[in-house]
This record gives sequence, structure tokens and C-alpha cells, in this order.
Amino acid sequence: MKRKRIHFFFCPVLLLLVIARISNALDDSYQSYIQALAYPARLVVRPDSSTVIADTKISFFCRADGNPLPNVIWKINGRPLTDYRFTVKTLPTGLSTLRIEPVLPTDNQTVVSCSADNGVANPVVADAVITVLSKAEIPSGFPAVDAHPTLKSVEQGRTAHVTCRVSRNSLRNVRS
Repeated sequence: MKRKRIHFFFCPVLLLLVIARISNALDDSYQSYIQALAYPARLVVRPDSSTVIADTKISFFCRADGNPLPNVIWKINGRPLTDYRFTVKTLPTGLSTLRIEPVLPTDNQTVVSCSADNGVANPVVADAVITVLSKAEIPSGFPAVDAHPTLKSVEQGRTAHVTCRVSRNSLRNVRS
């Protein structure tokens, strides 16, 4: 009685070919699935135009969403940040903060731009304008931040409480 070992020899090869074809089909559908999940960048939080007193500090906030998660890039008057006064902190959630300290009188009417790009579509951009007042120009009732909030690390889903202290300069420009 002869055994047909040839069939057993070819079965693993055929099985590998079948597995390879199934694997390629799955890779194609997986790629299609990944592409279907991708969506363009959008700005969930945009920087706000602000009025600030010279020689103080200011923070701008920008949060981007998209799949993949977009990169957030800050610019000042259309140019990359180069000044030591500019500090950027970005969290894995897509929230980015630009802090300017100190704000100079020459920063008046500066355009701050937040751009988010993930390569799915064109980048999205939001602008804000800084208005800088000298100490002599502070209007009556203009708020003064006496104690700024500090950054805290918080577990996702938990609540964080930050404090600051603000007062009004109500008597600064009052004349009798």
C-alpha cells in the first residue's frame, strides 16, 4: 500500500497561500476601515482676543480634535515662535497653551495664530489679537489678576479646582 505523502507536502504550501490571500484581503479592509475612521482636524477651543496690561502675562488656549490627533502649532504675526517670552505647553488630549511673559508695549495688535493639522485635510487656523495697555491707560473697573492659577496634573475623569484672585481697579482713574 502506497501512501500519498505528496498531498501532505503540498497542503501546508496551499494553506500558506490561502492564509496569505486572506491576510492581504484583511489588510486591505483594515486599511479601508482605518481610512474610514480618519477625520480632519477641527478646533474645539480657539484663542480669544484679549486686552492686557504691559509687563504682565497672558495665556492663550487652543484645543484640536481629529483622527489622527492633530499637531497644534502657534505663530505670532504669521511667523514661528522664536522669542524667549513665548512658552508652549501641549497635553496629549490636544489642548495647547501659549503663554507670553512679559507682555511688552510692542506686542500691541499682535496676531496670535493657532493652527491644527493632521494630514487628512487642510490645516484649520484661528487668530486672536492682543491689545496692550500701558499702566497709565488702565480704565476704571479693569480687572487685575492678583494671583494666577497654577497648572495641575489631574487624572482623566476627575475634577480639578484651580484658584486665582482678581480685583478691580475702580478708583485708579477717578477724579474729584
